[in-house]
Amino acid sequence: MPLPKRFLELAEARPSEVFLWFEGQELTRGALATSALRVSGFLYSLALEPGARVGVMLMNRPEFLAVWFGTNAAGMTLVPFNAALRGDDLDYQLRHSKTRILFVEAALLPAVAGVLENHEDLAIVAVGGEAPEGTIPWAIVASSKPGAISDRLRDGEIMEIVYTSGTTSRPKGVVWRFGLMSMIAEVLALHLGLDSSDRLMTVLPLFHGNAQLSTAMTIMCEGSMLLVPRFTVSRFWELARKGGATEVNFLGPLLTMLHNQPPGDTDSDNPIRVAFSAATPAPIHEAFEQRFGLTVVEGYGLTETGINTANPMDPARRKVGSIGLALPYNEVAILGEDLEELRPGRAGEICVRPTAMTDGLMQRIEYVDDPDATATLWRGGWLHTGDEGVMDEEGFFTFLDRKKDVIRRRGENIASQQVEHVLLGHPKVGQVAVLGIASELGEEEVLALVVPLEPVTPEELAAYCAERLAAFKVPEWYRFVDELPTTPTGRVKKAVLKARNNLAEGAVKINVTTITRDTP
Repeated sequence: MPLPKRFLELAEARPSEVFLWFEGQELTRGALATSALRVSGFLYSLALEPGARVGVMLMNRPEFLAVWFGTNAAGMTLVPFNAALRGDDLDYQLRHSKTRILFVEAALLPAVAGVLENHEDLAIVAVGGEAPEGTIPWAIVASSKPGAISDRLRDGEIMEIVYTSGTTSRPKGVVWRFGLMSMIAEVLALHLGLDSSDRLMTVLPLFHGNAQLSTAMTIMCEGSMLLVPRFTVSRFWELARKGGATEVNFLGPLLTMLHNQPPGDTDSDNPIRVAFSAATPAPIHEAFEQRFGLTVVEGYGLTETGINTANPMDPARRKVGSIGLALPYNEVAILGEDLEELRPGRAGEICVRPTAMTDGLMQRIEYVDDPDATATLWRGGWLHTGDEGVMDEEGFFTFLDRKKDVIRRRGENIASQQVEHVLLGHPKVGQVAVLGIASELGEEEVLALVVPLEPVTPEELAAYCAERLAAFKVPEWYRFVDELPTTPTGRVKKAVLKARNNLAEGAVKINVTTITRDTP
């Protein structure tokens, strides 16, 4: 069932139930549904064509959800934009998506005005503040007559165009269709043991697939939602307590930031019982659980596919460091260069394909207006993730690295993420990016770019790695930096780093053979 339709049905059946807790205010299902249908009515009044693309460039706020559900209720396609986009990046995505109307944070308008002027046919709705001349105030939308639900709100029709993060190449517009997210969310909510008593905390930006999945799980388990304007390390646990959160979706960098905070006597005094997290550093996984009194469930997925694998909830069955088992709506395998399925223990590309459970929806995953990229994505009946991984005898998968980020040193493949996770376990390390740099011998050497939390030496970090990694994986180059370029969800933009000519400038080289126990 389409996600917005499920929400509207629940709102009609139980309008007085609280659905959303936001900055101390409660919003019922009925109130949010009314707001969504007013957005729908406003869009109808513009006489846009069926399926027209409606952009949203908002921070985490209830209006984002109203625009999302209202756009879909009107039979139109939502295009969520990263609120940090500026210049050429924003201009490209507006043009590529053929967005007709944009709901934008009023506070962002001065920063993006120059770009929006290049799109004369684009209608602009200012949200959360004063509407400058030439824009439409949110008050007009909020006072519109509620619109009817379009017959396009059905499984298989296009729900959204979501842009990839662009960490390795120019962002691609992924077509999401109704039905798939609902099914993924329902299965995952069941996997995590969520029900109507749960309150799911959303700290990631709503334009991001992870946060939208959290919203979808809230709807499908008939629970409620704690929406936080932005992730903040210092106030995270305070907000979780005030909002009564029982579940939260994380990404590894956010979990690491919380772990790196000084321990406190009240760390375990919080209502969260389960955290679903991707890219969780294995060295701190169990320590985080013990400290904060919750269960961390590691999973794996893509913007294109949603969540593909997850570890069991039961600590006795899971495998820390793995991304878990394939979820029932998709088959997952490790393929070689000739598209053959590799036996357990052999590294290759993580690939997925649908099972009968998806009812034809997963097969229609595509990039908007890019048949060549779609054909590259789907080869031999499998969707190719571009990620390296390995499967064990029990069907548990381990993510190794993005194929483009694998470092090849002296005939060995090094997963940069594994090295990063080890370094992130050091108490003096805040952020890190591990990359390959060319050596004088024509092969790659390993460089660690480190944002320290407090003074630390390259020798100290190299020794720390040597105790936890094979000798050939220990970085020999270390450079300390004040910050790394990241996406709004904390992922390092390695494509930006690799484009820099001075990547190793100022780096210190360590003779790793003097600190490792065997020769690399």
